[in-house]
Amino acid sequence: MRRAALAGLLFAATAFAATDPLPEAAASALSRVAARYADGASHASEFTQIYTPAGFTMSQRDSGTIRIQSPQRLRFDYRAPSKRVYTYDAGEGRFFSPEDKQLTVHRLTAEEKAKLPILFLRDPQDLSRDYAISVEPSSDGASRLLLEPKVATPELSWVRVSIDAEGAVRDLSYEDGSGSRTEFRFPSWKREKARPPSDFKVAGPPGTRIVEN
Repeated sequence: MRRAALAGLLFAATAFAATDPLPEAAASALSRVAARYADGASHASEFTQIYTPAGFTMSQRDSGTIRIQSPQRLRFDYRAPSKRVYTYDAGEGRFFSPEDKQLTVHRLTAEEKAKLPILFLRDPQDLSRDYAISVEPSSDGASRLLLEPKVATPELSWVRVSIDAEGAVRDLSYEDGSGSRTEFRFPSWKREKARPPSDFKVAGPPGTRIVEN
């Protein structure tokens, strides 16, 4: 469940945090993203997920298809190196492993939500209540944003996201407090007809063992 939940980001507002003005370039990039993904359609892409544990140079790679749909729905269909499904909807994450014939159901914490690539389904202005947001140099013409939590947690040190001129998120990465890093790459977004809510609550076939935590 941990690696599936890493598969790879949302953010719960901090009740008493002040909202900082967003840099103009960051506000523009996040507005492009919101316009693209929060339209009720299903947005799909191939993805590569790269996980590098702290202190190691070797990384583990996973790949498959991701689908994102507003208001806050997410589905990963992993194909390699093994098949499994991760879904997220309304704060609940579900991870199904056909090999183990097991479904794990988990209510995500704010920090766990911040590791899912659905940051762009949140109101851009709300992000500044929880994160210091800055714009970093980019050599490919994309807008590259750095989000650093205002309240330090061991689960999340920073989030980086790269947004192209059309509002497509091309990559998203984050690091936890131990120094382990996860990166998602999304090379080929396409807009599809909206999927039914059941697509974002994987259940598994009859006989699946269910674990709740």
